[in-house]
Amino acid sequence: MVAGFSTGMQTMLGVRLPIVQSSGFVYLFCTLPILELPKWQCNSNIDLFTMGPEARTLVWNLRVRDIQGAMIITGIIQMFLGYSGFIGKSLKYITPLTVVPTMCLIGLSVIEKGVFLMSGNWTTAIITLFLLTLFSQYLRKVVISLPVYSSQGGLFRVRLKIFALFSILLSVGIMWIACVYLTHRNIILPTDPTNTESKTGVLRNAPMFRLPYPFQWGRPTFSLTSVLAMLPAIFANIVQSVANYYTCARFSNLTKPPKNAISRGIGIEGISTIFAGFLGTGSGVSSSSENVGNIGITRVCSRNVIGLAACIMIFLSTFTKLIALLITLPDPVLGAMTSVLLVLIGSVALSNLQFINLNSLRNMYILGLSIFFGLAIPKYISTVQGNVTNIKYETVNDVVIAYLSSGIFIAGFVGFILDNTIPDDDNAMISNTYQNPGKEKTPNNTVDDQVYTISDYLFDKINYFLTFFM
Repeated sequence: MVAGFSTGMQTMLGVRLPIVQSSGFVYLFCTLPILELPKWQCNSNIDLFTMGPEARTLVWNLRVRDIQGAMIITGIIQMFLGYSGFIGKSLKYITPLTVVPTMCLIGLSVIEKGVFLMSGNWTTAIITLFLLTLFSQYLRKVVISLPVYSSQGGLFRVRLKIFALFSILLSVGIMWIACVYLTHRNIILPTDPTNTESKTGVLRNAPMFRLPYPFQWGRPTFSLTSVLAMLPAIFANIVQSVANYYTCARFSNLTKPPKNAISRGIGIEGISTIFAGFLGTGSGVSSSSENVGNIGITRVCSRNVIGLAACIMIFLSTFTKLIALLITLPDPVLGAMTSVLLVLIGSVALSNLQFINLNSLRNMYILGLSIFFGLAIPKYISTVQGNVTNIKYETVNDVVIAYLSSGIFIAGFVGFILDNTIPDDDNAMISNTYQNPGKEKTPNNTVDDQVYTISDYLFDKINYFLTFFM
């Protein structure tokens, strides 16, 4: 529901590009260090099993409410940064040398999670990856004729690139059905992660419909430690979203978004994150890098399509049975799909390297050092289990550990500082800013300006909708 609401608002009142909003990985990476703080360390499994249902519910309930409070404050700050115009004025300091390390670490930081899911059954995972590669790459140009009926034109045929449009859906669907069939035939062992019977209890016990409502897990709690630990997500989310806006505009054959459109987009993401905190989703809202990658593959870049997708997301969010059905997806299939989506995020990040001169030693040094620190420092912190600081104030100590555990923040911060402090050399000055090759900004480019402008007609429609029942 939150993703659908945010997507619709973004296409109408935000940056107005055909870009889908979803749960941001950057918030997940800041949430995990919060949950690893000493106050939220889980008890042993024996203690959890000896608890009653209400006590076990309280264990996760307190954590979710703490994350909710941090999300709400984070969303308020991001909304202020967007609508105050601060982001638009800061864009000249956010170059590809800041964007690329940040977005690369988004994909690289959770590679271990994807490998862990796939390791349950490598055969299933590899077949899923093979089908994804086959449909999205080798068969992407295959055209299939499908019959379509229209009240005006009658029955006619439409030629579509089915495999390119539905590569993920076909691959996951085929492997999911195969796992269900093999489980039904007792070919898969009960302990195998591909066995779908182990998760059917969730599907049976889930209600058919459930409407999310604010504070459904209780009143959010506001902890200074959690709020400060969540602040790096703002920086990483803004950098990721700006890069996605530019990439989406390039794939849509538009000029780069103006500063006011980018500021509106960041503001809408802040409002959506506040909404997510009220509903207790456990994650903030960010522009979807996977969606941007899909636009580059399918060339479907219509705001009408994205608006329809937003309506579908809001409508389906009330069907709890359908959401529970998705939980039965086998872990190896989920791991393979997640790995491919992370590859897309990394690919979108690396595509921004075309805007810098890779023959410059300065640029290569900043890029390599940023990624190195983003990988090395969190790895060291996890190895020493946080015993790296001697600060006597527990709150400050927890915040420092949370910041040092966030590879995304470290990579982006190092890249930002080095790029804006190291003097440019002659080679680095060639193309260190974003632009849209093939479509330069000209005074006569009024069509693209209208794309990013909120028209009076749209305001009239919104006003009519809001006053319809008054």
